[in-house]
Parts: sequence; structure tokens; C-alpha cells
Amino acid sequence: MKIEFSPSQLPAPGPSSPVKGGPTAPAPDQSPQMQGMAELQRKLNELALTRPDKLTAAQPLVSDLQYPPDELLNGIAHLLAMHLTQ
Repeated sequence: MKIEFSPSQLPAPGPSSPVKGGPTAPAPDQSPQMQGMAELQRKLNELALTRPDKLTAAQPLVSDLQYPPDELLNGIAHLLAMHLTQ
């Protein structure tokens, strides 16, 4: 068997056929494992997407016009300058 490969040419599209082993419709009576998955998904949907304690701690930092501190920015600038001159 010989395989021709040319990255500049795409093969011509062939006739489509259904894929074996593809997703199937769920059975009306779900297995215990699927019921457990549904319960887990329900619990995940109820969880909060944010952490209020972390948000209140970050709020003053974000509203400060000097964040990040000048020392941190100067340190990053010095590191970049050292690597650019090498």
C-alpha cells in the first residue's frame, strides 16, 4: 500500500457515511452511573463562580492607581534589559 502525502494539496472530499460508535440517544431508564453524573452536574451548577472573600481582598488593590508597585515594575524592566543586552 502506497500513501501519497502532499501538504500543499488537500484530498478531494469523499462521500460521507455515518460514524460507527458515535454518540447515541440516552436510554429512557438511565443507569445509576448516569444518574450520579446528573446529580454531580446539578451540584456544580449550584456552586458560585466567584469567591466573595477573595473579591473583597482584591478590590482595594485593583482600585489603587499604584498597583502594581513601582518597585515591581522597575525589577521587571531591569530583568528584561539584562536579557535583551545578552
